[in-house]
Amino acid sequence: MKIKDAELLTGLSANTIRFYENEGLISVKRNSNSYRVYDENNIEELKYIKNLRKLGLSISTIKELNNKKISLKKVLEDRIREIEEEEITFESKKDIIREILQDINKNVDINLNKYSEELEYIETEEYTELITEINKFSQRSLSFQLLITLIWSSPFITFYTSISEENYESIGLKSMLCIIATVILTLSWRKYLSQNDKKFGGTISFIVGIMLVLILTLVIYVFIGKLQALIFVPDDYIMYMYKAPYSYISLFFEVEIFILLITFLYTRIKNVEWQWATYVFDFMKNNFIKFIVLNLVLLYMGITGITVVTKTQIIDYSFYNPFGTEYTYNDINKVSAGFIGKQRKLFGGQPGDFYYIVTLNDNKKINFYQANSAYEDTYLELEVFDKLIVDNTKSKKVSSKENYKLCYFDKRYVDRFLRIIEY
Repeated sequence: MKIKDAELLTGLSANTIRFYENEGLISVKRNSNSYRVYDENNIEELKYIKNLRKLGLSISTIKELNNKKISLKKVLEDRIREIEEEEITFESKKDIIREILQDINKNVDINLNKYSEELEYIETEEYTELITEINKFSQRSLSFQLLITLIWSSPFITFYTSISEENYESIGLKSMLCIIATVILTLSWRKYLSQNDKKFGGTISFIVGIMLVLILTLVIYVFIGKLQALIFVPDDYIMYMYKAPYSYISLFFEVEIFILLITFLYTRIKNVEWQWATYVFDFMKNNFIKFIVLNLVLLYMGITGITVVTKTQIIDYSFYNPFGTEYTYNDINKVSAGFIGKQRKLFGGQPGDFYYIVTLNDNKKINFYQANSAYEDTYLELEVFDKLIVDNTKSKKVSSKENYKLCYFDKRYVDRFLRIIEY
């Protein structure tokens, strides 16, 4: 086909087609009369070049692409970065123009030359790199987006739990929180999906790391429990309890492990969202001895935060009293047993949770609901403990089965709690 046919099929002018041929982007055969003859391959090549030029690629880049010196993927990734840099410059110029317009409204005879420094600065590489870094920091990784989703899922979990337990207290507020969480998550995911760079890197490592952190935290918790049992718990014990707030000390170790994990991930995947962990890690490293001492002190506090019950006495330990205070059953002034109602106090447990609070003669109160024991039958230790108190002391017992229907435990456990209340 002739050049006019090529013009019609590609939408390019004859001059442009000849220019591409002279640049070596296409190779055209000639007939016996030395006229150019364009075939189907030439048409496809011209369309291909036309599309690349529309994407803003230079002739030199297209030459490298044709010569296999660079891949199309790399070319397009570079072009994305160039466009982003151009967008930064355009946005900055728009801001300067708005500023000029505001000044014109105040004074028509303004001097444009006073904006020269600003206009020159926004075209420098330094400015582009600065804005690019800021934009990178504002873009979320998939791992961080999943973390946000997990955090904002809590209102849905609370709402579902309330409905399943038929607890309609503050249900309107909980519904409103679910709506707010839905809006926030929708906007959050919309912003994330609109990013050019989705930052998938490190997501699997992050998820595996979080699971590892949780496992290690559980191991530490179990380790402290084993040490407590080894040091403080006698053979004839009924139960022992890892007391609050000492039972939360393992969370500090969890945070430390989490910081180590994030620091390790940052050394492999330079994600700016994780860079904060390196600063904390450097602080810990620079104060290594202090952190070792702090961890040993916290471990000591955790181990000594225990109360032990035997058939004859209660021994209450603490970090300031590692040898413990011994109480006989006759030192028990009052026992309170029952189920938490809907109007619970902050951090006071969930509606329907059982409580068994012993008040000693020095007004110390201990809730033995979540104690450990050697009995295979769960909560049997509470029933044994309650019978020993009722049968051998004159302690006042205040109990109520009100709110027992809110307890979501298996019927045999609820029946055990009711037996304790009614004994």
